[in-house]
Amino acid sequence: MRPALVLFALALLVAAARAWEKLDHEIFELYDDIKRNEFTSDWYELLGISPKSSLEEINRSYRQLSKKYHPDKLQRLSKQESAQETKRFQRYSLVVNILRDKESRKRYNFFRKNGVPVWRGTGYLYRRWRPGFVSVIVGLLLFVSFMQYLFHSLSYWRAQQRIRDLEAHEKSLGGRVKVRKEQPGQRQMNRQMRRKQKSNGGVPPSPSSTDFDDSGVEGDDMDRFHINTVGVINPYAVQPASIRRIAIVSLPLYVVSSVLGRLGLREEKQVAEPDDAAHELETHSEHVEQALNNLNADEGFGDTEAKAKKANKKAAKAQARRRRVPVV
Repeated sequence: MRPALVLFALALLVAAARAWEKLDHEIFELYDDIKRNEFTSDWYELLGISPKSSLEEINRSYRQLSKKYHPDKLQRLSKQESAQETKRFQRYSLVVNILRDKESRKRYNFFRKNGVPVWRGTGYLYRRWRPGFVSVIVGLLLFVSFMQYLFHSLSYWRAQQRIRDLEAHEKSLGGRVKVRKEQPGQRQMNRQMRRKQKSNGGVPPSPSSTDFDDSGVEGDDMDRFHINTVGVINPYAVQPASIRRIAIVSLPLYVVSSVLGRLGLREEKQVAEPDDAAHELETHSEHVEQALNNLNADEGFGDTEAKAKKANKKAAKAQARRRRVPVV
């Protein structure tokens, strides 16, 4: 029953929005113009007649106004004053033309009695406040930024749900996290593989080892999520939605930063070499693996946790520097 009422109300609103005809819009525009420039918004009072005046009385009042405001009678005035009086005479002429016709006069009397509506349809608003190029661009940026912020918020919420699911799965498997185990000499081999990838134009060689220990997070999940030493995925490692990341803020900041960089007014940040970043990541992986082994042996929990936190910070910095390194 309630959906039917909602649909009925929407149908009434659509019908009301489509009810205004061309004559109604002409009355609205003339009403706004008179209200803005004349001493009264009542057209009968403006002509000096009553609402029950006949057609002859309307024509008589119009002839009197023509003697006073007709452009041929305004030659003695300055150019600015003459233009103002000419526009006033044009408004009087439009009012008289509407009041001379029975249907249009009846329509005006309806709005005079019930009031001129505030909402007059999108077509009327577009004609009155036609947006320019700058307004359209700003409107599009606002719309895109709103959708972008909404998408970031939903992505962050989904990532948090994913993290909670992984934590629950980890707890169900004994509270241990699966990490990749490197064989002896694997770190040196990985460094050589990265150099080969750089020389091959960015094509990564096939991995030679897929060994894991324990159970929990597998595969690429280790790269996407930040894991601490006690086996709990840190939900704050996933970047939340931010106003600085939306288009209407990030684009001006990018333009200003680019201009300052070209003018030499902005200091360039030092970019880390890929091998240095990879070395810090490998060091972080060593600390995490050692910390997990110590936890399994129940030895040195305090020192291990402090070491792992330090390793997490180093790894985060290395990852940030690695993202800024251009791919050759």
